[in-house]
Amino acid sequence: MLTVMELLSMPLFRNFRLVSGYGGLYNRVSGTGIFEWESSYEVERNFKRGEFVVTTLSLSRGDAALAESSIRMLIDKKVSAVAIKDIYYQEISEELKSYSDERQIPVFFFSDTFFDDIIYTIRNALLARNRDFSRDEQIEFLLDSARSPEQKRKKAREINPFFHSSAICCFGTQKDGSQWQKALKLPQMNPEEAVYSILEYRQGVLVIFTSNEPIPDKLPYGNLVSRQEEKLMLFLEESGLKGSLSGLGISSVVRCPENLGTAIRESLYANASCLIDHLDELRFMDSGLDRILMPAKENLWTKKYYECLLSKLTDYDARHGAKLMETLLEYVKNSGDIKQTAKNLYQHGNTIRYRLEKIRNLLDLGEDGADCLAQLYIFVRLHRIYGM
Repeated sequence: MLTVMELLSMPLFRNFRLVSGYGGLYNRVSGTGIFEWESSYEVERNFKRGEFVVTTLSLSRGDAALAESSIRMLIDKKVSAVAIKDIYYQEISEELKSYSDERQIPVFFFSDTFFDDIIYTIRNALLARNRDFSRDEQIEFLLDSARSPEQKRKKAREINPFFHSSAICCFGTQKDGSQWQKALKLPQMNPEEAVYSILEYRQGVLVIFTSNEPIPDKLPYGNLVSRQEEKLMLFLEESGLKGSLSGLGISSVVRCPENLGTAIRESLYANASCLIDHLDELRFMDSGLDRILMPAKENLWTKKYYECLLSKLTDYDARHGAKLMETLLEYVKNSGDIKQTAKNLYQHGNTIRYRLEKIRNLLDLGEDGADCLAQLYIFVRLHRIYGM
């Protein structure tokens, strides 16, 4: 899937001037077409829905009425956009702008770009591999904490130059490969109010949703929902993404574009929590201890802590044929309920108590019951996080 908005984020289109049809920036681009000498009959026969049409209007130079009639014919064909090289015309009438706005077909003017370069760029952009590779690099750049705010602002504008100042992100795992694209329905939105980008990343789909809504003074928890989140969830529903993706991780609202990387990370972390706990969706702000553990998983000291405890348990199990690790995982899964743990493992309750005491001693967790339980829970949660 390629949209007009995605094309505008590419360097070749940076100097294209949008004069009308703002509401059609998310029109799908299926190909390219050149309009120069075609009659109305040839327009009807040769141009297809979704084509990005470039023209100089050379056939109608000196005849503005004919030029505008030609553009109307292309708009009626539901092309994705019309881009006019400003050799003979540098503007269109207010009537034509209104016609373009009503039908949501963007009209652009541009100066120095060659037709061949436009066609070549769009053809390459229609090859998903080329787009996805470049998008991965852009997202990784935003996630890099060593980058300056100014660098991140610039990179965010490369993804979408129309991003608003308030952003919220959602990351979901693809259920059936790239089948989500076939079910995708891009709802028409007013870009003056909300602008979004949909990007394939890793094994999922990232939605960056920006709006002109003010950033909340307090982060919403539980049943409290921000206006940005309401709009995002409505968009996910209308676009079909909610039904095509699993484990929807929702970020908090951030100031865009300098903090966009933070929102992306939160959506990735919340998605990981969803997959661990088999949830349909989860806000990062509602993910409990994972708000600490997910960001800490790459920390060297966190890894050393986890690996130290893990090696003690797995080495003991291997040497003695014990099942301490299995018991601990089931015990934490059942929220410390020894009776349920014993039932699930087909063991006597005293056997479970013996194993738990062995685990405490082996891991040297001390006599403090609360501290011991906290460490056991954190260890098991890290085990699930690292096991993804």
